[in-house]
Amino acid sequence: MIRTLAALTLIGSLTACGSASSTPPPEQATQADLTLTEIADGLAFPWGIAVLPNGDMLVTERDGQMRIVRDGILDETPIEGLPDDMLILRQGGLLDVELHPDFVSNRLVYFTYAEGTEDENLTVVARGALKENGTALVDVEDIFKSNVPGKNRGFHFGSRLVWLDDGSLLVGLGDGGGFRHEAQNTENQFGTIVRMTEDGGVPAGNPFDGQEGADPYVYTYGNRNVQGMVYDVERDRIYAHEHGPKGGDELNVIEAGTNYGWPVITYGENYDGSVISDETEADGMAQPAVKWVPSIAPSGMVVYRGDVYPGWDGDLLIGAMNGPEGQKLVRVDLDEAGDVVGVEDLFDGEGIPFRDVEVGIDGHVYLATAELDGRLFRLDVAQ
Repeated sequence: MIRTLAALTLIGSLTACGSASSTPPPEQATQADLTLTEIADGLAFPWGIAVLPNGDMLVTERDGQMRIVRDGILDETPIEGLPDDMLILRQGGLLDVELHPDFVSNRLVYFTYAEGTEDENLTVVARGALKENGTALVDVEDIFKSNVPGKNRGFHFGSRLVWLDDGSLLVGLGDGGGFRHEAQNTENQFGTIVRMTEDGGVPAGNPFDGQEGADPYVYTYGNRNVQGMVYDVERDRIYAHEHGPKGGDELNVIEAGTNYGWPVITYGENYDGSVISDETEADGMAQPAVKWVPSIAPSGMVVYRGDVYPGWDGDLLIGAMNGPEGQKLVRVDLDEAGDVVGVEDLFDGEGIPFRDVEVGIDGHVYLATAELDGRLFRLDVAQ
């Protein structure tokens, strides 16, 4: 399996298969072929994008609003009906958004947000039905609240939502920022990916369900702060990446019950340069498929399926926010089996912090930026 292979290490702009700026084969889209077309601005720290069946897009703003982009134009009026008790604090606020797999029939929109106070806060999964005219969510309800007792910092809420083909929902949760030691404790949900039913219950098959003292929702643990996750239907693989501290960002293949090592093993260090752990490997702990040193602060991620960008079908696209060198769009080249064969940096040096990445119904990639005056771009192929 890919997680047992030596990780592809990125130090600066170099990759295990050569420089990230190496010229790919001519049948593959390169940065010279690409342009960014701005289709909206004025978004307050956009965080998540969900593409509606008609091509319109829902966009969350971290300050607590959800907006809709209709026919490429941002509606100035926020969507009504969201919870009024969101905690807008540092990294907390309104976060990811995803449509229910049967959205066409039930209109359900799922979203995550931070709740509580600076002294006690957590991540919530909620859902509501989007009105046909797209102006409001109705019948909004919380279906899940994370088990992170004593979390008293406004950091590391995780929050990416991913549907699996069995109808269950994965949610990436962070270690809370000051609770790294708890990421190895399966009795709570610090530093985990959890799996739930569409109603927020515990589904059959969770790896720790039924074990004395273990949290039944836990799917994986030892994760620092998962902010990008996708399910590749064609390969039947789950990929997730997580923020390291100072260096040590990771891309992992996700398998139920696996320990991804944080903070016992890490390729990063504390922000002040002090050591977190002297170990980078340990028995029973998975190795990343790719690790980044220094950190790029990876965020949204998508597996691209389509032919708009030659040679990209089946590859991962990851937004990165850490400036100045880390702000870029990263393409992870995957082979037919889904193993990493190379990494390419795009738009590096242009100072654009890409927060989320999604594919529209037109086959184009759309990117939201992590900025106070956030923008939404479409990735076009130059003619």
